[in-house]
Amino acid sequence: MLMESSEFLAAKQLLMSEAPSSKGADLDGMVMDFDAYLWHSPVTREVEVHRTGDTNSLIMATCVPVSGRSEAEIATSLEQVWLQDLSYQYFEAHMTTLAEGRVQLDVITQIAPQDFYVTATILAETSRSHGAR
Repeated sequence: MLMESSEFLAAKQLLMSEAPSSKGADLDGMVMDFDAYLWHSPVTREVEVHRTGDTNSLIMATCVPVSGRSEAEIATSLEQVWLQDLSYQYFEAHMTTLAEGRVQLDVITQIAPQDFYVTATILAETSRSHGAR
């Protein structure tokens, strides 16, 4: 469910206060899924995914988009990957931030009631897609 910033942050804080964060093999599996599905996105040409150790964003994925895509197109494609391939069916929420040179998708998902959650940030650095390093 796409949310505004304040709504997303409130939902995230509530979920984080009521459920445990993903750990161990479950979190490792999600990291692998982020890596695999983001590489298959038609808007990405580079992907780097890692665990952060911070429950506020357990996974950080940084992408370099292919050239010629607008920030809106990149955001839509990343949102589709999140909704179709990565989020758990029980609950998900996300927030998209478009800024000059980047698209950021902040997400949270929960596998089942009272069960673990995953938080993540997907950052597409659009300024790098034009050759800047």
